[in-house]
Amino acid sequence: MTSVADADSTACSNAFTVLIPRGLRGSVEGLPPQTRQALYSELFRMASRAHPEEGPPSLPRMACLELEGCHATVEVDTSRSRLTLAGLTRIRVLG
Repeated sequence: MTSVADADSTACSNAFTVLIPRGLRGSVEGLPPQTRQALYSELFRMASRAHPEEGPPSLPRMACLELEGCHATVEVDTSRSRLTLAGLTRIRVLG
């Protein structure tokens, strides 16, 4: 049987940090509210599904997100249990 303390310590050891660097915070805040919320939701969804590595550490990998009106690049570093927003580009509609 698993106690509450055991469950909490397991959850904490699998937790991922989501980092939005200071240089990108203004760009994120400048997104339309719906797009910003979609970005946050996707980052935390990715963090909840990521798993820490077992064995020797590997290099971080990059993931791309296409959201309404922007393109985001995310560095997934499983050896550090961290997702970092590495780039954010607003898409301009020509017309």
